Amino acid sequence: MTVLQNLPRRGPKGTEPSMVIGGARPRDEKTEELAAKIFSEFKSDFRYKEYVLGCINCGECTTGCPAARFYNFSPREMLQIAYQDDPLVLLDAMQEKIWACCQCYTCNMRCRFGNDIAGIISVMRELAVRNGLDSAKEVLKPYSRILLAVMTNGTQVSPDMIQPDFFADWGPFAVAKQTDIKTLRKAIPIDVLQVTDSSWEVSMQTSLELFQIYTESGVVDMLKSIDPDLVEMIEDIVDEWKDEFEEMKAKYGVGEA
Repeated sequence: MTVLQNLPRRGPKGTEPSMVIGGARPRDEKTEELAAKIFSEFKSDFRYKEYVLGCINCGECTTGCPAARFYNFSPREMLQIAYQDDPLVLLDAMQEKIWACCQCYTCNMRCRFGNDIAGIISVMRELAVRNGLDSAKEVLKPYSRILLAVMTNGTQVSPDMIQPDFFADWGPFAVAKQTDIKTLRKAIPIDVLQVTDSSWEVSMQTSLELFQIYTESGVVDMLKSIDPDLVEMIEDIVDEWKDEFEEMKAKYGVGEA
């Protein structure tokens, strides 16, 4: 017997859903069309058959889940939702529950059937972003600075950014002293001689190659549905780099035989 077998069933079409998962909503034609679209994409994703293998409902995954201790979240429930053929239940879970996962993969290590529960939640998150769900927009809104840094430089933070004023959420003692900052800055591989300006420098060519990967893999298109202004800013930066890189190639003969 599964968890979902014990949950209340939905009422007739056009009624309020009796099973309220965070963000559940009344049935309407637009919602049902969106749910059906996402459900089809979810079930047809090649990762689905690799990640969802079987479940004996033992609950080991939830027992070791850090998020389950603090939120209304259960990896076992997410796996059961992945099993169930109810598009609206899947859509409901994609409003809040998928964003509670820490992506620590503890559930995967505990699962005796070898399910990739964290992986299937990642697929749900990807679909939420690709389809521009409001939940994805809300969650990713605070990370625009990080996304800008990652998609242009390939890294989220550099040692020079490790300052108390920049990371107030770390608390007053995390980087309270200059000596602590120097220590943190030395957390750089020895083979780059612990020199901050060179070890964290990303070449323009590398950044352009990264953006090409993001474009061809569909990441840029996915992000447009969530934060079009951020994408426009990144594209403007990349266009300037492309012009500058072409000038450098012409000036120094880079790439010529």
